[in-house]
Amino acid sequence: MNKAGLFGVALLVALLPASFDLPVISAQGVGGGATLTGRVTLLLPPKVALDPGGSVVWIPGLKVASSPAPPPIVTSKGKRFDPRVLAIPSGTKVTFPNVDPIYHNAFSLSPGNKFDMGLYRKGASRDVILKAPGIVRVYCNIHPDMAASVVVVDGNAFSVVQQDGTYRIAGIPPGRYEVHIWSDVAGQQVVPMTFAAGQAVDWSPALDATKYRRVAHANKHGKAYPKAKNDADRY
Repeated sequence: MNKAGLFGVALLVALLPASFDLPVISAQGVGGGATLTGRVTLLLPPKVALDPGGSVVWIPGLKVASSPAPPPIVTSKGKRFDPRVLAIPSGTKVTFPNVDPIYHNAFSLSPGNKFDMGLYRKGASRDVILKAPGIVRVYCNIHPDMAASVVVVDGNAFSVVQQDGTYRIAGIPPGRYEVHIWSDVAGQQVVPMTFAAGQAVDWSPALDATKYRRVAHANKHGKAYPKAKNDADRY
């Protein structure tokens, strides 16, 4: 199974408890916020090679000092959404440009963030403001192999995991919080953690994706995609 085919359909995940190591805390002087870092790994089925870059770590309801982020964009390119996973604060506008020489669509039926952008051609773009915190599943109504997820967070204390598994959240105020981690192949877990001023917390969870199952998602009308005899049938 190749990586391109893995995300062309919705994922039905049968979750087992993830293998979580206890966070390692070290003192970094007094004052200032804490920092949460680590390296996420995936436990995968045989013959599946996939990096953990489809994961997000966040602390709900928390705002931390951070540099301005570029406007979030999900591009339709090569009959794929790029990036396949995005994280944003609630109330953020996300733009969906189409750079393919064919028509595309972007829609979601996720509760609280439903939208349908209709068909649009190369060079055009559509945008939507996503307000409700949660996982927003995005698909194209023409191409069933196009799928993306937008993690809408209450606050801005989040980090999209890099392809090498690393992530970082800085400026965390002292206190006890629920730390969330979500993967597009391993589902979501919540772990309580306590942070002290000036401390560095290293948390490197292993997410269990060995029991995932793939099922075809429906189109925006809740029906199966019509079978295409050739690529021209997909615009």
